[in-house]
Amino acid sequence: MKVLRFTFEVVRAALSDLARSPAASLLAIVAMAVAIFLLAAFVLAGRGVEALLAHWASQASIEVYLRDEAPDDEIEELARTLEADPSIRRVERISRERALMEFRRLFPDLADIDGLLGENPLPRSLRLVPASPDPTTARALARQIGAHPAVDSVRLDREWIDTLARLASALRWSTAAGSLVLLLAGLTTIGAVVRLALDDKRDEVALMRLVGAPASFVLAPVLLSGAILGAAGAALAIWSLDLVRTLALSWLEGTPLGGLGTFMLGRGLDEAASLALLAGAAAAGLVAAGLAAGRAAVR
Repeated sequence: MKVLRFTFEVVRAALSDLARSPAASLLAIVAMAVAIFLLAAFVLAGRGVEALLAHWASQASIEVYLRDEAPDDEIEELARTLEADPSIRRVERISRERALMEFRRLFPDLADIDGLLGENPLPRSLRLVPASPDPTTARALARQIGAHPAVDSVRLDREWIDTLARLASALRWSTAAGSLVLLLAGLTTIGAVVRLALDDKRDEVALMRLVGAPASFVLAPVLLSGAILGAAGAALAIWSLDLVRTLALSWLEGTPLGGLGTFMLGRGLDEAASLALLAGAAAAGLVAAGLAAGRAAVR
């Protein structure tokens, strides 16, 4: 019974403290919401980018350009050897005619290149899709194939993916740094709100200590106030992120970017991630409140 009474009084005191400065409390919640929104969006976008890059990497091909003078039987033997290699998922034989068709589709302004040059300048080739998206494996495979006498050159279709991965990594770190700065600002705001409420009831705290109230009875509402502000900010951020994601998917639906948007944003934060954000924000708010209150809450 005493525990329930104590809990009730702590909750009442914490809510009362937050109500002393409603504008400041709302500002602290919004500051935390902005910081956690960016942090959650960063996690969501980073997960989508990594999945997209992994998908692209799994589809990235190795173009093996063949010598014009290479005999057909030698090229066919090379193709069968590559098809039997477990490190290669797919082998496509690209004739000069098919290469020209693909070139015309990609570069319609140069569609008459064979007419301008008097012949088809594109060589025969083999298009390989490695079984593993690992770039080191793909490069080793390209070097190995490039040493074959029937091969003129090898082009690895991974450089642009690696460049995107480096850009994504840089974006990930910069976003994380920005989110951390905003999170510290939000926690500072929570600390200021809690300390302001504690200063407003300084006489009340002194009276409670005078009549023998334990330090925990004074400190507990302070810590709970910080936890409530942190959790409220996280809840607002999670709701806002889900709303923005839904609106973005609806807006992109039916556009050329619809498939990309579904791939990137189709999976929102799962329940475990949302609960982790709520718990982490509450704990951070509690710590910030305790540090801001300092010894004033227990003396």
